[in-house]
Amino acid sequence: MMSASDTSTLAGNAGTFTKPPPIHYSIRTTTRERKIILFFTLLFLEAGVLPLILFFSIRWGAHLSNTKNLAIITSIIGTYTGYKLAMRMYRLWISDGHHQRRPIGAGRWGVDAFTIMIHLAETAFFAPLIVGSSLNPASVKIVDMAIPLFMITLCFPMLISGLFPHRIRVPFRVSSLPAYEGLPPATYTLVEDVVAVDGGGCIEFRQAWRIRYEHSAVMRRILRVTSIAWGASGTIVAAALIAVAWTTTDDIGYGCAYGLPWLWAIIFAAWTVHWVKGELRREERDWHLESVHNVMTLHIRQTSDPEKMATEQVKRESV
Repeated sequence: MMSASDTSTLAGNAGTFTKPPPIHYSIRTTTRERKIILFFTLLFLEAGVLPLILFFSIRWGAHLSNTKNLAIITSIIGTYTGYKLAMRMYRLWISDGHHQRRPIGAGRWGVDAFTIMIHLAETAFFAPLIVGSSLNPASVKIVDMAIPLFMITLCFPMLISGLFPHRIRVPFRVSSLPAYEGLPPATYTLVEDVVAVDGGGCIEFRQAWRIRYEHSAVMRRILRVTSIAWGASGTIVAAALIAVAWTTTDDIGYGCAYGLPWLWAIIFAAWTVHWVKGELRREERDWHLESVHNVMTLHIRQTSDPEKMATEQVKRESV
């Protein structure tokens, strides 16, 4: 059997791969595509369509006060996302094979970076929603800050980590990255965590994703550019929405705060898919060039079963 150190040496050998290292995961399956479509449809209905329809129909149709209006909306929002977050923790800690979904090297109750980020973002979302609807009279302007603060909580770390890749160090583990290790763009850990836990890619995907990132300069550029693009645009849009909420009427501020973020997300998602596909084609075409096949190391430690992971890694690299 090969030791963990031997595995690291093999993974760091630039001559190992004659083409981009395979990830062995695809969302282009009927089941996964349906789940993705269903998730974003329900999320859009819960946090986009329902708040807009309820607010304006109750305000101008039923003619209820803002206090009653926002109390009704607040009691509905969060049901689906709360369920998804609970299921995520179940997969990480309790479900069959939960140890395979945890970050590389994490302990029994280890969580990944996405879990922490999404809980912080949800806190930033619900805090103004609950506070604004609890006041008497309720404050529409405070409620308007829910989605913009959610965006800032997620997008600002993406912006900072994209601008300064591998320069920021923190005294705690970030997904599979050990403490005090230079952090890659946040998109790296977001993709790793979502696919491994929610997408069922498990630890095999985390290992394959690490190898691809370490060996491909194009993949590192893709993740840095998308991290900066989403981070900068999201932070700017969120700040603009907060300004609009506090300088315009309640109707305009609420409509913008709960409608425009979805337009921004759709536009940037379409751009991301188009641009990334082009970059991946360039990566495969120019893999023989040193500027494309350029190795760096994340210094991620192996799991508690290094011999098993070493064997699986050798099998992947021999494909």
